[in-house]
Amino acid sequence: MSKSVNASTEGLAIADRARKRLGWTKTSTARWWQDAHTSRATLRRFWHGDRIQRDIFIAICAAVGISDWQAIAESCEADFDPAIPEFPGIRDWQEAPDLDSFFGRDRELAQLEQWISTAKIIIISGMGGMGKTALALAFADAMQLQFHGLIWRSLHHSPSLIALLDSLLYSFDKTSVTNIAKGTIQLLQYLKHHRCLLILDGLEAVLQSPEWETEYSEFIQTLSRDRHQSCILITSREQPRTIPLEGKNLRGLTLLGLRNTAALDLLKSRGLTGKELGLSALIQLYRGNPFALKIVTPFIQTVFGGNVAAFLNQNTLIVGDRLRTLLHQQLERLSDLEREILYWLAIWQEPVSFCRLQTHFLVLLDPAALLEGIASLERRSLLESWFGEESSAFTLQPLVMQSVREELVERATAEMKRVVQSHDIRYFKVWRSLMFVRPGTDDIAGDRIINQLRENLWQIYGATLPQTLQNVLALLPDQSPLAVGYIGCNAIALLQPLDL
Repeated sequence: MSKSVNASTEGLAIADRARKRLGWTKTSTARWWQDAHTSRATLRRFWHGDRIQRDIFIAICAAVGISDWQAIAESCEADFDPAIPEFPGIRDWQEAPDLDSFFGRDRELAQLEQWISTAKIIIISGMGGMGKTALALAFADAMQLQFHGLIWRSLHHSPSLIALLDSLLYSFDKTSVTNIAKGTIQLLQYLKHHRCLLILDGLEAVLQSPEWETEYSEFIQTLSRDRHQSCILITSREQPRTIPLEGKNLRGLTLLGLRNTAALDLLKSRGLTGKELGLSALIQLYRGNPFALKIVTPFIQTVFGGNVAAFLNQNTLIVGDRLRTLLHQQLERLSDLEREILYWLAIWQEPVSFCRLQTHFLVLLDPAALLEGIASLERRSLLESWFGEESSAFTLQPLVMQSVREELVERATAEMKRVVQSHDIRYFKVWRSLMFVRPGTDDIAGDRIINQLRENLWQIYGATLPQTLQNVLALLPDQSPLAVGYIGCNAIALLQPLDL
């Protein structure tokens, strides 16, 4: 038989420091067990202090840069017994993604660890790319020994509630269910008799489905009210409005960007030295969004030779297709009022007070409706709030600002095409309700929205664009002021740099 060995308590602490320097989780970083030519299950046994084959133990140590494996091993060795079970209880990571790196979040992990002793439901929310799934993985990875069962389920493919229940119960006892009420009772029985951690990743995928109001919302609230010893950890890009996060049973954590030190560690892991000029400004520009920083780093290295300051001098943002898709998915779920609030904030490009924002809406809004819209956007982590002594102001994060600006220009371009084809200004929606030039400024030449819109329209109409805009203005005289709105102002703003 081959020899077996296990790590000592001090040795595990050394291994823990080594993997943190690399930004690896304990068992969710695929590269670790792949580099060691072993499995996630064996890596879990390593952290549990169980004996594993010596050559695999050495490979696990080497993968994180520990050459002296004997320094972390228990002093005695014994024969390896393959009959030793790999891990007690249920461990269903089937739908959990693998992580390439994980940095920082010590405070968030400590907060989650404090909550799991009493909370039935914990919801981690935040805008796309902030690392909600990564945090849930790192937390589950670190705390799994405290639970008899751990099951990870992804909601990104919008499963029906009955399908989710069927999947969960199959992990417990290989049974299936066809009735939601019966399935919920069965699940609660398991959660009462066994301390389990259930992770439901990507709740936003079901928030807009018909099942949310009729089934999912009630299901989650039932889990929060019933007496059981388990915890359900949920990730979502927005906080569910119908689930009030109050009391000990329901907790909510809004995930913001990485702090500067952790963000620097991330950037260094992607090839930067950490000594480049402008690193703090780069982190602030992206608000510490880890996914966004991972996207922009190789671009800076390839195009600017690692010169961060040269990239910042371009006064632009690199978003990437995947993050752009995540942000646009969030925007698609907004109401007309919420979308219009974001458009105005993108036009202003700076913090705007509630009163000032209210005055620019074409139709006078009930202040309560506007406040509710702002609160909804804050639940979705799309707004930044600035609090002064006398008033508060709102703006958008740079990444959100750019996505909203892109969407606004695309909608304005599409509306122009329809009006030109039909000669009917009723197809003007954003043209009518929004002034594309920031109110109170004469710097039209420096306005990003009007410039991008002009460029889009020039690509479609070319040299005929000035006449096209004049034709639009000719449609307005016989219309009511409410029907015209900002259409005329926007057409004139587009004409001005054309010297007409």
